[in-house]
Amino acid sequence: MKELATPTGDVYKNWDIREDEKIYFLLQCKENEFTIGLGDLLECLKFAEEKGEVPALPCDWWADMMTIYPQLCDIVEVPDDEDEEI
Repeated sequence: MKELATPTGDVYKNWDIREDEKIYFLLQCKENEFTIGLGDLLECLKFAEEKGEVPALPCDWWADMMTIYPQLCDIVEVPDDEDEEI
């Protein structure tokens, strides 16, 4: 069985690593520690949503997340509001 990483409970706000990430979670697998950004986790969540592994989140929620994590724009489709006036 493959080794699983577990969260250590530590969270970092470090804009020096990547400008487009706001928060990082520290994970540990045996002696190895590594971080994963919230943006990466959101991309995984969207993938799981598309595969039917988790319930769909509202489009408005994804639109809000795209304002914080612009890289999500490449993977999240938010339908245009048909009632919106131009």
